[in-house]
Amino acid sequence: MSELFSREERIEPVWNVLPQFFRYPFKPDVLPTLLFISIGSLLTMIPVLGFVAWLMLWAMLFKISYEILTSTASGHMDGPPSVTQMSDGIMFKHIGLLIVLALSYVFVARLTGSPLIASLLGLFLLLAIPAAMMTLAMTQSLVAALNPATWLTIMRTTGMAYLLTSAFLLLMLFSQAWIERLLLPVVGNSFFLFNIVSWFISAYFMAASFHLMGYLLYQFHDELGIADTAPERRQAGSAEHPLISQASELVRDGRADEAVGFLEEEITRHGVEPEVHDFYRRLLHNRGDLARLAEHGRVYIPILLHSLEDGDKALNVARECLAADRTFRPRDAGDLVNLACRAYDRNDCRLVLELASGFGKRHPKHAGLPELYFRAAQCLVETGGDSEQAVRTVRQLMNRFPDHPLAGDMARFERSFAATRP
Repeated sequence: MSELFSREERIEPVWNVLPQFFRYPFKPDVLPTLLFISIGSLLTMIPVLGFVAWLMLWAMLFKISYEILTSTASGHMDGPPSVTQMSDGIMFKHIGLLIVLALSYVFVARLTGSPLIASLLGLFLLLAIPAAMMTLAMTQSLVAALNPATWLTIMRTTGMAYLLTSAFLLLMLFSQAWIERLLLPVVGNSFFLFNIVSWFISAYFMAASFHLMGYLLYQFHDELGIADTAPERRQAGSAEHPLISQASELVRDGRADEAVGFLEEEITRHGVEPEVHDFYRRLLHNRGDLARLAEHGRVYIPILLHSLEDGDKALNVARECLAADRTFRPRDAGDLVNLACRAYDRNDCRLVLELASGFGKRHPKHAGLPELYFRAAQCLVETGGDSEQAVRTVRQLMNRFPDHPLAGDMARFERSFAATRP
């Protein structure tokens, strides 16, 4: 997709703001264009020239719809900006997208001859169409919009909320047909009025559904790396890093593997700024590349601890790495002890216990072992674990390291536990 951006306001999940998608077409910056297209539909009734008018109106409708999607994805909730950013050929790219998808379905269905495969492929394409439209809107590239890897990235990142886009589009299509049937007895023989209202219904539903797709990208902008194109919300000095820009271009063109390799090489050979590390980690997370995510943590944590002195962020990276790989440990034993002690100070006993597991076997003579195991024993008691094992561990530490600075704390811990026993 595109670059990072910062936004101070809280973004409501799409489930919490469903009514706004039905109200959106009546926004002052949206409704006049929809009305113009609807009234202009009368030109389609002119012989011969009607087809040209029909083509121009649909091109205008698709263009405004894709403008709605991109502007919503960038945080504009009141309608697209007055200065257009969308290519005039977006309608033909959209048609090309649907034609390629349809031909691909027919080719695979005939090649396999399996009704089951045809049904499953049809269901997948039905679910993928919103993701393809989102990609086409953000990149204006038909090639990128036809990349299944990009569809899967959007689906995986947005989760269950993505299903709402497919359901919304289907509801819009069925609702449109149902409402048009109701119009016939209302407008009577006035075909002109029926034509105007029918076009307005189509325009209304397209604006609402494309606004929904854009909002989904807006909600998950951090995960997908969608850019905030509104200059008034950009913070001073928040220009995009050149490496992020290059990687974003590769992702936008459907070449995410190249983006990962490019950033990995820059990180390994030259060293990069924290925002590049963060972008790289988000890209790995979105692609589900957990092995690389954990391996990068071994590189990033020492930088955070020693160069940037950001212990809290190092803890967050450690948590993320452990979630990706339960065997993850920082390369340096001292960094592990540092993280565990910070985690203890912040009452994250689960992280302390995970980091301490197996430390004694790997580093039996490390100077940080007494403090690490003492903190782990305290966490074991606090989390309701094996208290007797915790006390045995502390006693062993006291016998082995009688002159350790924490020996007094260990003795008090042992006495307090003994005092609670019957």
